[in-house]
Amino acid sequence: MSENIVLEMFVIFIVILFSPILSRLLKIPVIVLETLLGILLGPSFLSILEAECWLLTIALVGFIYLMFVVGLEVELRLLRRKFSRVIAISLGSFLVPLTVGYFVGLYYGLPPEFIGVALSTTSMGVVLPTVKEYAEDNPDMAQTLLGAAILVDVISMLALAYVIEREYLSPDKLVFFVASVLGIMIAIAILKEWKPVKDKIKALTGAYHLDVRLCIALIFGFAALAEFTGIHAIIGAFAAGLIVSELEEKVEGLLEKLLGFGYGFFIPIFFIAVGIRTDLRLVFGNIRGLEILGALLLAGFTGKIAGTYFISRVSGFSKSESLSMGFAMSARLSLIIAAAELGLTAGLIDQEIYSILVLLAIASVLLSPTLSKLALGRKVPKIPEEIPIP
Repeated sequence: MSENIVLEMFVIFIVILFSPILSRLLKIPVIVLETLLGILLGPSFLSILEAECWLLTIALVGFIYLMFVVGLEVELRLLRRKFSRVIAISLGSFLVPLTVGYFVGLYYGLPPEFIGVALSTTSMGVVLPTVKEYAEDNPDMAQTLLGAAILVDVISMLALAYVIEREYLSPDKLVFFVASVLGIMIAIAILKEWKPVKDKIKALTGAYHLDVRLCIALIFGFAALAEFTGIHAIIGAFAAGLIVSELEEKVEGLLEKLLGFGYGFFIPIFFIAVGIRTDLRLVFGNIRGLEILGALLLAGFTGKIAGTYFISRVSGFSKSESLSMGFAMSARLSLIIAAAELGLTAGLIDQEIYSILVLLAIASVLLSPTLSKLALGRKVPKIPEEIPIP
């Protein structure tokens, strides 16, 4: 390993170490700050770090782990509450920005389906702290908002995978993948209840953290299975997150260990790498870049707010509640950055549009929670950090 790589790794770990402290001081989410610091250290400003092969490899691992965390934060059982409202609001929140984004993509000569799906996403991790604040005063709104955010998360993930991989998808491969996932789920459930195996796992967990090792193997096993069947690896990682989400309550401390491992190492490197790959010169160096940025910001916010607001009003929520839910659902981070990464890798978008989507994600996270609280006339505290803990 060269001396330059060691020095660059040291710089990255200094960023990882101090970004939570700066996040508290500046009152912005830590992963947003990591992305901004990546932009600062990358070619846009200081050119200290570059998107080299070794960094992109570790970032890819972080990307897969991030999609696992997205699945991990989804509690499917919550969808049963206020089911009809959740379905209706989810469809409005997904389909309206999808349609608006499609036409914006057509107008600017961008891949319309990809842009539509990117704008339809919602960041469950940013919505969650907002829901927690509303839970005591307005539990009906909080439960509906949480369920809608979960469902949009799942639909957006599947739609994104379809847009990226549709040329390689086939019914038999999809059936094989689903059958394999179900088979593994059943096997895990049986083994967890088989007393000799259960006792052995418990003993090894205390000494060697076998529960964490099994989950890591599950993440990358599902990712590899997805790739083998022609589906993108993130769907496999997402499926692993859904499975562990349903099982983690039976394993004490497992969720905390998994999140500590991910957010302590791989995921910060992914967001720093995203910042490094974001080139602001391509966005702000020409009128077209600024115009597309403005158009996507406008389309992203108006599509989400309109789609959520009108369905929420029909569902019986007040004007202020409906507007607040619309702003909350406008928050995007993990999935829109995932869309940017996949779009760039697949050749659907260039570096300029990639950078624009990253800026859109940052803007939405910084603005949406605050605007959601203002719509209800609430006092605005610090902008919540994206946290996946249910």
